[in-house]
Amino acid sequence: MKKLLLITVLALFAIPKIQAQENAIKVNPLAILGGIDLVSYERALSDNTSGLVSVGYGGFKIGGVSYKSFGGGLQYRYYFKEALRGWYGAAIVSYQSGDVEAESITIGGSSVDSNKFNFNAIGGGLKAGYQWLWDSGFTLELNLGASYKSFKYDFETESQGNSLNFKESGLITTFGFGLGYAF
Repeated sequence: MKKLLLITVLALFAIPKIQAQENAIKVNPLAILGGIDLVSYERALSDNTSGLVSVGYGGFKIGGVSYKSFGGGLQYRYYFKEALRGWYGAAIVSYQSGDVEAESITIGGSSVDSNKFNFNAIGGGLKAGYQWLWDSGFTLELNLGASYKSFKYDFETESQGNSLNFKESGLITTFGFGLGYAF
């Protein structure tokens, strides 16, 4: 009986070493500039697929313009060999909200002073990338894609909206870089 108990305990401790890594937590330092994937969690769903949830907070100030945003996204990934490892293709959906504040903004010859406005964006797209996953659990990822985003702007005054002709929607190139740990 003691031998059976000992074998069971050893088997339970050995199972995590035998199983493949199914989860990964990653950080994308480039997302601080306004991306939606500052921190992400990826989980293998099958031998070749995974789901990813990401959140991001970003902001920067250039000259007299300050930008802040918060957002999140979902991805469904198909790995061509093994989940969490190697080449993949992904479908993405995202939401982002933020505000822009400027001493003055000039776009297309039109200028508005003391400008502040909020925006919301919803989008969807496709991505392709490669993820390295070492036995130590360390993971490195690079990806590139395109996303179609629809923006809604909330200006303080109607004249701001009339003066500034921002694009309501369009195709945006996306780039991702992730460092993390898989377990």
